[in-house]
Amino acid sequence: MSHSPSIPIESREDDSPIKSRKKSKLQLVKGRELADELLMKVVASSGARGEAFIDSLQSDSAAGSELPLSQLLERAKIVVWKADLASSRFTYVSREGKKLLGYPIAEWYEPDFLDRHIHPEDRRAVDGFSHTVREGEQGDLTFRMIGKDGREVWLHNLIGIDFHNGEPKTAYGLMLDITDRKRAEDALMDLGGRLITTQEMERSRIARELHDDFNQRMALLSIELEQLGKSLHDPADHELFEKMQNQVKDISADIHRLSYRLHPSKLDHLGLGLAIKSLCDEFSESSKIKVSCRLPTSPLNLPKNLELCLFRIAQEAIRNATKYSGARSIQVVLAKTRNSIRLVVSDNGCGFVVTPEIMQKGLGFISMRERLHTVNGKLNVHSQPRRGTRIEVSVPLVRESKVRAQTPAKN
Repeated sequence: MSHSPSIPIESREDDSPIKSRKKSKLQLVKGRELADELLMKVVASSGARGEAFIDSLQSDSAAGSELPLSQLLERAKIVVWKADLASSRFTYVSREGKKLLGYPIAEWYEPDFLDRHIHPEDRRAVDGFSHTVREGEQGDLTFRMIGKDGREVWLHNLIGIDFHNGEPKTAYGLMLDITDRKRAEDALMDLGGRLITTQEMERSRIARELHDDFNQRMALLSIELEQLGKSLHDPADHELFEKMQNQVKDISADIHRLSYRLHPSKLDHLGLGLAIKSLCDEFSESSKIKVSCRLPTSPLNLPKNLELCLFRIAQEAIRNATKYSGARSIQVVLAKTRNSIRLVVSDNGCGFVVTPEIMQKGLGFISMRERLHTVNGKLNVHSQPRRGTRIEVSVPLVRESKVRAQTPAKN
């Protein structure tokens, strides 16, 4: 196999030991081999996360013992790699790469290897990644590749970028197989999605009972009270009657509001756009915060399940903003393109630091992700202290058949 002379393929044996030392965790990675050097560069650019990674690699070895790097990487199923960004071509891949995807290492060095074997849906994210990492920083990237046996392999990468004259030139990193973890996460998300669907069906049933039964009975009670009031002549009795009549009206209004919260009837009758406008008006009136919206002028014609998903996310995002952000204004934007539907809820409130802990433990974000999982959607949260919060939701429309298949049947 021939290689371009301008992109040398770097190959060294992976038999260097890693020595446990107390002086510096970064010194745990040391040796003459390229895998050692690349591993050390990733660790150095990753800060505390890199040090924790080294600790995890060493955790299974006896204190003070030496293990060849190849054994540690093999045990952790980690591939060390280096690539030329201009050609998107690997220039070094540790031998764990063959076990990871099944392709001989020589094939990894072919100019079009990444392009041929990356999952089509992840190609854009990989192509644009180098421009999202600043010099001296390290980034994370998760994507899928197709193994030699045809299976999809989920890969999580810790990546560093070398710059030349301010432009990204070389990438290097660690590639970890997270396929099993992704399958477990997907199974949990599927379960969460089914629970949400069941919950929405039950909400709809209770809302119909409140509207069709209790609301009608309260209306009948109000009519009977009004007839009774005509026969009252004592001022004291008339005052008590008016008090009872007002209470009946308040209870009827509460039942109506509860029914709407359980299942927004306007969504069924008017569609997503007008239902969101009504939602914004309702929050503006109740919270005294200006909640504005920008909506498409033409009908959206979305599947019912997708409309309900986006409505609930908008409802949760506005509720959180009015309750916690201290914002003076909130804006909701709904837009449809040929291939996707986008929802953005932004505020000018206090903001917060977006951390994995908040995204994984915040009940609101968990609920949003679970809802979006049922429609193959994505959630992005952007926020900084004192600079507000922006929640972005995107749902592809190319899989409408899948969305319709998951639409719950009406009782």
